[in-house]
Amino acid sequence: MVLSHPTPRNTRIWKEITHMTKQTMLAVLKARSTPGVELQRIAIPDPKEGELLVKVKAASICGTDISIYDWTPWAEGHIKPPVVIGHEIVGEVIEINPSASSGQAVYAEDIKIGDFVSSETHIFCGSCYQCRIGNRHICENMELFGIGRNGGFAEYATIPIRTSWKNERSVPIEWMSTQEPLGNAVHVVTKAKVSGKRVVVFGLGPTGLCAVAAAKAYGAKEVIGINRGEYRRKLGKSMGCDATYDELPKALVNQCDVVLEMSGNASSFVQGLEAARIAGTMIAFGIPKSDVSLNAGKYLINKELTISSVFGRRIWETWYQVSDLLKSKKVNLGKIITHECKLKDFEKAVAIMKSGKCGKILLRP
Repeated sequence: MVLSHPTPRNTRIWKEITHMTKQTMLAVLKARSTPGVELQRIAIPDPKEGELLVKVKAASICGTDISIYDWTPWAEGHIKPPVVIGHEIVGEVIEINPSASSGQAVYAEDIKIGDFVSSETHIFCGSCYQCRIGNRHICENMELFGIGRNGGFAEYATIPIRTSWKNERSVPIEWMSTQEPLGNAVHVVTKAKVSGKRVVVFGLGPTGLCAVAAAKAYGAKEVIGINRGEYRRKLGKSMGCDATYDELPKALVNQCDVVLEMSGNASSFVQGLEAARIAGTMIAFGIPKSDVSLNAGKYLINKELTISSVFGRRIWETWYQVSDLLKSKKVNLGKIITHECKLKDFEKAVAIMKSGKCGKILLRP
């Protein structure tokens, strides 16, 4: 175990480390290959070489966590229980175990004991073709935090140094745990080049709401939200939607410059193709639960659309963009954080999430 040398500012943390030796922590565990999760007390992990140990300050529930909870076909193909779930977190660094390799040392040199860090979910290898050409977010050998390895719905977590983002202390802790969905949205919006354009966002879940705010921040002329539930349509208005609807109105067919499909709903995907004007742009982010059938001639060829997709955040370009938006207050994540629960009340949080009458739900250990 490698500990950073204690200084006056981290004496409290040093005492905590020595006190917690051989203790356990509360964690949300996907214990078996069936629906549901378990709250268990498990051993506090030791950081391996090239990792940080953090005391989790806040975590946010993602739709992916619900998919894991429900044990969908996607979860079944990505999860090998037992694993601690949760990937949207912020934690205080209490231990650093630097790597002997020079690459890891470069990542570690700016992170100190007592810093607040968030985790990039996509743990890249650094050596595959995609990593070598700058696409680390779609690494060919990717490991996923809270999915393929233990995550952060716990009192403590280990995070690879190379995928740890040091937060600016001026940003509220609650926002620090909700940066990742904003990062997804920023990647979607910047790829779509929304400045001066009419944008329609399908799906006003947390990431869709972030896309609304990001589109406004990056100069969209008009942002329209499409969502079935009224609760989230109201949140869409608070995040910057000029108008919201439960489904695509006829007046918007072929009238939108940019379509952002954030829901993963098959019918919304087709509605998005209807909404896009000739030579428009569509970005797909939501993952459909089943195959999507469409008229390729009508929607793809005749319209000559530019259709693209986004998976995650560009590392670290998107994180810098997100940090700028939060520090400048151009995006207020506080508006989408509607509920807060204790980690021990995870089942209650899941029920709220499934009701659809919420934005982002925050967990506190």
